[in-house]
Order: sequence, then structure tokens, then C-alpha cells
Amino acid sequence: MSEPGTQVFLISGFLGSGKTSFLNHMLKDTPPDLKLLVLMNEFGEESIDGALVEDPELEMLEISKGSIFCACVKGDFIKALYQIAFVIKPEVLVIEASGVANPTDIGRDLFNPIYKGVYKTLEKVCVIDAANFLEQYEVFTALEKQVEAADNFIVNKTDLVDVPTIDSVKEVVLRHNPKAKFVETTYGRVSVADLISLPASSSSRLAKPADKSELLSDTALEEAVDRILEDEAAQVTPPDRLISITCRWHSGSVEDFRPIADKLPADVVRAKGFIIQDGRPYLYSHVGHSYDIEPFDGSRLLDRSVNRVVFIRREFQEDDIRSLFAEQGLNLV
Repeated sequence: MSEPGTQVFLISGFLGSGKTSFLNHMLKDTPPDLKLLVLMNEFGEESIDGALVEDPELEMLEISKGSIFCACVKGDFIKALYQIAFVIKPEVLVIEASGVANPTDIGRDLFNPIYKGVYKTLEKVCVIDAANFLEQYEVFTALEKQVEAADNFIVNKTDLVDVPTIDSVKEVVLRHNPKAKFVETTYGRVSVADLISLPASSSSRLAKPADKSELLSDTALEEAVDRILEDEAAQVTPPDRLISITCRWHSGSVEDFRPIADKLPADVVRAKGFIIQDGRPYLYSHVGHSYDIEPFDGSRLLDRSVNRVVFIRREFQEDDIRSLFAEQGLNLV
């Protein structure tokens, strides 16, 4: 009798659309004895979203410093999938892609022969920021790629827009994906049953890790990765040119940082991070033309000794952002 394999759910969506918020709601709908693993990918060099996952017991792998579908870290992605397939062996794998990802090749990647058919099904959900989608769509190719690759769409942040705007968002999506299915919501609150089908939980289905003799050697796995990356049909070039800037500093307060958030260059499309004030972390989130700074109580934020914010922008320069910190008397480390 063959093993049931791993069911895969891909969560895509542009920067700041609400992917991690949806993920948290999805995890709440998951049967507690279902063996589930989250693979989280962030474009920035430092993971921020991983700390936002609310379940402290959740098993999670993180890949940062680029998109898992681009050449820069795709090798790490392929190796992680191999470890997941034969060592961790979850019943469900949830992949949260970076906001700038082109997920076109996800099927090609998952169903590569090196995984021996372990990955059985693939369902793709795209989270859309209703307040910023139409503007972002005109600028960033990644949105078009994400729309074309998805099956189901969460139109998020509907409280921030009117009905004609929501209709326009759907019209753009349907232009690229005529079979798109939509769920409208706020704060990523969606009943997972409205979108995807989780497998019935059963601890008897959990498989033991494969014997080492059955696995590819490190050399053979590297060769397999090279073949995948050299495939001329693969789309491994980033759809948009963006740069990630990480700023870290000690001391200071939320009010010391706020003037920086107010003066950010217009080409910054996303910024997020943690500011520590009197030992308490605050979550900073910038999307589009607005930002929020709110108290944060997540237990996954282990390092509370330093402030850190990741900025993602179109202009390939850092000095203007770093100079804002100097103006506030905040010394970057």
C-alpha cells in the first residue's frame, strides 16, 4: 500500500496583502493532530513574518534573502522540499511565498521526479490587497504572474475600499484567470473550507523518515538542483527589480522612529519590523501610502534586544533611508 503523500497549499500575494494573517486563520481551522509544516519565504535578508505566526508549536522552515522561485535561493527551496518529502514527511505543507514571487513554476518544482511522487496535490491561493492592487498592478509584473498561477483569490481589506473598486479588482483578475474564484474579507479572515480541502486527520497516516540509504547523496542532490536551475523552460528571473534594506539599532522609542516612517522615499513599497520600547515590542507595518505601529505580543519573537526594520523599494540605494535614522539620532548597527 502506497503512502498518502503530502498535500501542498501555496499562499501567494503581493507585499503587504495579508498572507500571514490568512495563514494564521488557516492554522486555526486545522485539526490539531494533522501533521502540518509551514515553509515561509521572505524577500528580505531577515525574517519578520515568521514571528507573526501565532501558533508557537507550529513546525516551520524559513528561507529568506530572495524568492524561492528565483535563481538566487531556488536551490535552497529544492533542497528544503527534498528534506520535507523524505525526512519530515508532513501530511500538509503550506508554502507562503514572498510578496514579489513569480509562482508559475510551482507545479514543475513539486512534481519533479526527485521527489518520487510524494507531493500529491497542489492548491493555490492568492491574497489580494483590495486597497492597493489596482495601483500595484500597473507597476509590478509579479502581480500578473501571481494572478495567473492561482486557483482561488482572497480579496482582502475590503473595508478600505468601495464596491466599484472591488469589482474593478475582480475584473483585472478575471482578465488573466477566467476561472478565478473569489472570497471577500478583512484582516485575512476566511473559512478555509470556502477555499481548500484539508485532509482528514489521522495519526496512523504519519510516515517515518526515509532510511538514509534511500536518499540521494549530497552530491547527487546538488547535481539534481543544478539540472533544475539550468532548465531553459524554468522562470527563474525575478519579475521585478527591487532591493531589500535591513536597518538595526539599539535604544530609542516608537516616537523616535515615527518621523522616519513619515519621511520614507515614495518608492518604498513595503516596510515591516519590530521596535522595542521599554522591553515591549511594537510591530511596524508600511503598505502603499500608509503605516501602522501597534503593540505586539507574539511569542515567536525571540530576540527582543534590538530594533529591526526591513524596507523593500524600487530604487537601488540605501543612503537616503539610513540618513533618516541619523537625523533622529538613531545609530544603526
